[in-house]
Amino acid sequence: MLRVVYFLAFVFVLVACGTTNNGSGSAIKDSLPPPNSGDNEGDFLYSLYTEKDVYDEFGDLAIFAELTYVGDEESIDIFHGGSAFHFPFIERTREFDVGYAMNEPLLTTTLFKDVPLREKYAFAGGYSDEDTEEFQQFVQTIIDKGFPEGEYIMNGSAQFYLNNPAFTTNDKKYDMSASIGFTVMKDVK
Repeated sequence: MLRVVYFLAFVFVLVACGTTNNGSGSAIKDSLPPPNSGDNEGDFLYSLYTEKDVYDEFGDLAIFAELTYVGDEESIDIFHGGSAFHFPFIERTREFDVGYAMNEPLLTTTLFKDVPLREKYAFAGGYSDEDTEEFQQFVQTIIDKGFPEGEYIMNGSAQFYLNNPAFTTNDKKYDMSASIGFTVMKDVK
């Protein structure tokens, strides 16, 4: 019986020591999302993917979004802003959340059955005077050179309507989303 008490006390101490977080950054980080992800809603499939898990610092990113109509018609018109796709992201190392700016004219795009509408990611973020100096420098680095070393989570989406929202108030807004992860490192071989 005494052995059981000692054993339980030992296990309790061991478990208690293993759950301490002193803020030193030694806690295990969650893994990044996969390099490809998707969503579907009604007759539409949305996918977001990166061609590589790891990119060279300041190199070109190969990240794409696709929207595919899979319904019964041969084609369908969708209505959206400057693009049907949005590409905001988080830089996890620095804990920066970078939005995605876009012109908001009302555009119409015709989707053909089983033919994906594809768009390559292009940086469209920005900053204001109210943002921290570190954030402003980070965004300016991306604008001037490309993505610096870090861990990135892109939270993409496809947003559109099936009817012109200027002429109807009861149209359903489609808002499909997916998240992917990638790393940017110096001297990737």
